[in-house]
Amino acid sequence: SISPDSDATGEIMRYEVKSDFASSSQLKTLQNYEIYKELKQTPGVADVSSFGGKVRQYQVIISPESLQAKGVTISQLINALTSANSNTGGGLLPSGEQQFVVRGVGLLRNIEDIKQVVVAINQGVPIRIGDVAKVEIGNAPRLGMFQFNDNPDSVEGIVYLRRGENATEVLARVRNTVENINKQILPPGIEVAPFYDRQVLLDITIGTVKHTLFFGISLVLAVLFFFLGNLRAAAVVAAVIPLALCVSFIQMHLWSVPANLISLGAIDFGVIVDSAVILTENVMRHLEDGGKRLKQSIIIATSEVQRAMIYSTGIIIVAYSPLFFMGGVEGIIFKPMAFTMGFALIAAMILSLTFLPAMISLVFGETMHHKPPGFITRLLNSYKPLLRRWMDRPLTVIAVAVFVLGLTLLSVTRLGTAFLPTLEENNIWLRVSLPNTVDLDYSVKVANQLRETFLRQPEIEKVAVQIGRPDDGTDSTGVFNQEYGLYLKSPDKMPSGSSKKQLITNLEKELKKLPGMTYSFSQYIQDNVNEALSGVKGENSVKIYGTDLVVLDQKAQEVMAQLRKVRGVADEGILKELGQPTLNIQIDRERAARYGINVNEIQTVVANAIGGAAVTNLLEDEKTFGIAVRLNPGSRNDAADIGRLLVDSPNGSAIPLSMVATVQLSDGPFFIYREAGKRYIAIKFSVRNRDLGSAVEDAQHLVSKNITLPPNYSISWDGQFNQMKQAQKKLMLIVPLALLGIFLLLVSAFGNFRDAVIVMINVPFAAIGGVIALHLAGETLSISAFFGFLSLFGIAIQDGVILISFINKTSATGHSEMKDAMVEGASLRVRPVLMTAALSGLGLLPAALSHSIGSEAQRPLALVIVGGMVTTTILTLLVLPVIYGWFRGRSLGQMAKA
Repeated sequence: SISPDSDATGEIMRYEVKSDFASSSQLKTLQNYEIYKELKQTPGVADVSSFGGKVRQYQVIISPESLQAKGVTISQLINALTSANSNTGGGLLPSGEQQFVVRGVGLLRNIEDIKQVVVAINQGVPIRIGDVAKVEIGNAPRLGMFQFNDNPDSVEGIVYLRRGENATEVLARVRNTVENINKQILPPGIEVAPFYDRQVLLDITIGTVKHTLFFGISLVLAVLFFFLGNLRAAAVVAAVIPLALCVSFIQMHLWSVPANLISLGAIDFGVIVDSAVILTENVMRHLEDGGKRLKQSIIIATSEVQRAMIYSTGIIIVAYSPLFFMGGVEGIIFKPMAFTMGFALIAAMILSLTFLPAMISLVFGETMHHKPPGFITRLLNSYKPLLRRWMDRPLTVIAVAVFVLGLTLLSVTRLGTAFLPTLEENNIWLRVSLPNTVDLDYSVKVANQLRETFLRQPEIEKVAVQIGRPDDGTDSTGVFNQEYGLYLKSPDKMPSGSSKKQLITNLEKELKKLPGMTYSFSQYIQDNVNEALSGVKGENSVKIYGTDLVVLDQKAQEVMAQLRKVRGVADEGILKELGQPTLNIQIDRERAARYGINVNEIQTVVANAIGGAAVTNLLEDEKTFGIAVRLNPGSRNDAADIGRLLVDSPNGSAIPLSMVATVQLSDGPFFIYREAGKRYIAIKFSVRNRDLGSAVEDAQHLVSKNITLPPNYSISWDGQFNQMKQAQKKLMLIVPLALLGIFLLLVSAFGNFRDAVIVMINVPFAAIGGVIALHLAGETLSISAFFGFLSLFGIAIQDGVILISFINKTSATGHSEMKDAMVEGASLRVRPVLMTAALSGLGLLPAALSHSIGSEAQRPLALVIVGGMVTTTILTLLVLPVIYGWFRGRSLGQMAKA
């Protein structure tokens, strides 16, 4: 398939070409011809974009008066320049036993060569360009400008990562290239100075992940020792973690699955070692009972749980299966996590059935005897009578559980919804839109004022300003568009008591002092992703499709008025299309035909003399600079002067432009946006201090209620909200299929529908703790949290499988015997259920509590699992046996006799 070589997150480095003495034009030349080619050939770099700086240009400055005085037209001058600037080949010339290549060398080399170009002959006297025009080295018309800190006119370079490359590896190469450029290529006093390096964010985030992993593993070890009461047993179980992860990473490499910070930071070590915990605990229980040698205990314990272990692992993998089918941004982020966990779970299960029994036999020794920790004995002594009392009141227990579940489901509606948690980047990307009619000088004046204001903020370390568009035309905007990169101090250097939220509030106060502008706050990477999602320069957008630009503008004003009524909607603004002052040169085809002048001759005058387009190029060594023919400034700002420009006619006479065209001022469109073959106008907006889902739903309600579109006009909502709805729609299809797959596995494991249904009842109850945790942490129901629920459901079902399997093994047919057997069977699983719950919850507790940079995306997922394990454990140990006993008692007709 054909796709871009880079993507929305591909910008990995920004740098300033810095000097205390060189001009903006000199720095721009170095960027375009030295720095660019060195960075572009660095492996893994897709492209290097330039912004700002003056582009050197050879300019032939003309005036209508001088051309008329000599009887020379603009077309003659342009044709003379292009004809006089070429080399040609004359084939080969034999000479004895040799041959020579024949070359006609006629390239222009300098200003003097340009001046000597003959334009016309008047009575045998050549008229040269130097006779009718001023030739000088100037700068091409500027469509953009870059400022950095105290430098009001600098040059920026942006390095793009090739799609599929490793950012850390490529950045290391880029830094080496930059060092080589500074040492060996650039003149002394000029340097490439990076001011944004993605590796800084990666290092901070990786540090957060390492911290989370370290404490997660430490908690896992502590839990194992606490419940098993044996350090060797804890070490043997913990050894499964690195081995399973090694197998997982090897498989990911073989399958070309990229590892990202989510796939690493959201690894639940407790889930990975569940199989090992179940087997080891069962071995320890047999040793605690006494009467069996170690080898016999291992064989019996393994045979008792291996079927349940295999099915439990399969169930958890199926619970993760929806992640394999996700696309878009959420798929890029979370799919590697599903692969990581899937490979690790399979590896851990195989290791638990092969490596673990051998290690237990080796480490424990044949004569080992073990007693359970004292608290386990005391816990079981309290658990059994409590479970008996609950089983005597099944309807009350079930009613209370259902009531709590109902309250939880009701509270879900108050959580709010969001697409993905925002990754903290430690910067602010501010986009300011001035009135579309402003010129570059005014835009620079505003930028200077804002830049100085931002530099005074104690939280801000660096300020980069982009005005207008880059040189490569990849962002077709005007000089009214300003983008500010506000790079904050590192968290440890931030002023005491300051926050990013408060800083944005302070900046808004400053922005409101300047009338006539709209603005939006985002972050560097986030802004690029949002623009890719919404199709406009904003987090979300409303697009109105139609044919008439005036009607589109009118309806856009109405939509924005409705958006302003919605709590939480911010940064709203219309991407204006109308109101551009335009000097129209309307060609009169009839009059042009009368003089034998074709339209192309007239357009050449417009594009070159007025627009300043380069007509040919001049080579300096390996550098190429344009040669432009332009009217002098005094002659291109007045419609009357432009009307006096001469256009060639076939009979050799020169006709004023005003005789074949009408030159007049009018209003026209700035842009005409099109999508799917239709014109549209966009209204961009953000959502702050409120959840995305409810804010946009309120806005949609107001728009549909109060705005009527003409026939053949339509409206759509794009951006994060649209992506969220698409992801939710896909999940609503995939998740039921995954649950069906889990149910079929349960039927296969138990051999009947009753037990499978009872275990599946655990699924909605497992959500209670996850929902409560999200409420307490102030999080919304994002895609990340949703995936946390999937993982939680798998763990809850696994616990149910292990519990019901043991109850089935110890159950009897008589009522009194059945109840005793159920209590006994459930009590045998108290320790492993508590261990798996503690391991799953505490393994992710550091991620759930972390507020460091890089923890945002994994925190909702971790919160759901940590909170959910609390209620899941209670339900598995107390409610599930009650439900099982009630169902089974009804089926046997014995519960009523009791």
